[in-house]
Amino acid sequence: MVFKLLKYYIVSKLILLLPESIQRKLQLRKFRRIFEWAKQNSAFYDDIYEKAGINNLNINSFADIEKIPVVDKDLMLQTPKENLLTTPLSEDLAENSSSGSTGKPMTVYATKKDYLTSVVRTFMAIKGYNPFKRIVFIGMHEEKERNEKHTLVYYLQKYFGLFEREKYSVYMPSGEIIDKLYGREINTLSSTPSIVKLLIEELKESRRILNINYVVLSGETVFGDLRNDIKTYLKAKVIDVYGCTELLSMAWTKPDMEDFNYLPNTVFVEYVNPVEIDGEHYGELVITNLLNKTQPFVRYNIRDLVKVPVATNRMGNIIGRIEDHIDLESGEKLHRLEFCTMYKPLKECRQFRIIKKKDKRIYFQAICKAKKEESEIKQKIIDIWEKHFLGVPLEVQFFKELPLSSKTGKFKIIEQES
Repeated sequence: MVFKLLKYYIVSKLILLLPESIQRKLQLRKFRRIFEWAKQNSAFYDDIYEKAGINNLNINSFADIEKIPVVDKDLMLQTPKENLLTTPLSEDLAENSSSGSTGKPMTVYATKKDYLTSVVRTFMAIKGYNPFKRIVFIGMHEEKERNEKHTLVYYLQKYFGLFEREKYSVYMPSGEIIDKLYGREINTLSSTPSIVKLLIEELKESRRILNINYVVLSGETVFGDLRNDIKTYLKAKVIDVYGCTELLSMAWTKPDMEDFNYLPNTVFVEYVNPVEIDGEHYGELVITNLLNKTQPFVRYNIRDLVKVPVATNRMGNIIGRIEDHIDLESGEKLHRLEFCTMYKPLKECRQFRIIKKKDKRIYFQAICKAKKEESEIKQKIIDIWEKHFLGVPLEVQFFKELPLSSKTGKFKIIEQES
């Protein structure tokens, strides 16, 4: 396996040096291969393509790709597992499960080698990564450890001290984590934006600063206010790693940049169902995983809204899931990006979210900073709301704690109960 992963790393680096036109030709060839494989070995795709009348389709151009039906999680969850996979289930396969934050958890299977390419991509994302330096990791790590057991990474960690992680659970209080990190020079800290926000709020309260070179964020949308706080209180540059259960560590930004790089030998990216938000053009992200032949994802709608980039070899800024919106009585949709932009001036709350309940009432839920007058903050929240949605009722609630998800360590900032 070590040679396969080394080959993947070298080929990936070399492809990035090629002209974009040649990258696209190689991508088309790899797409053709995964399409043919899925059609011939997966009952799921065979049935879909037969119904669409494209079983004899030859992929000779990118226009041919558009003739292939788009699939999504809902469609796959309705399908027996054995019809999705191209090989029988076995203990040799890596198993990766989604958090179920949309209410529909999903399990994805891949070979251990294909799973571990995600580790290679993460290391490629971290500028100047040194495998002998520990990464401080705060999150849920049990599944990651299970998949890596008895693999190359496992033995390199155990016997050679390479790729080690200094792990902290999301359940550990922020103050205790800071006590363990304070006064040290840390090269890389990896976690979710929700966790890092809590660390920063604790640092603000205790008037302390951590010394970190790079903060690697994943799992949630990263906004400008968090980037500024990371620079101030962690002294770090931000690397945003984007991925999903269907393709881990798919893309990443350069330090303190927003557009995402991805490997053309790993994923084919498309944008469908365009929408305009605040004058910017976004689309739903559709990917084809060019590596995973065990459980293929061909023209698979991730259901994330992504800013459509100018360059074809880049992925635009991700602003969240399609489900990350609230339907208003006027027929308008309040998206997460709009909500965060609206309440950017609200500095009096350390954390807040908006939720539309089943009874259709909309609640703004927040945690006030110490020594702040709740009545004044409530009025400011309502004033901001009425500037945008006059006549739409909003109820304000204050809490001592807005818990993170126990499964993901994430915090959902906008939610609509079904």
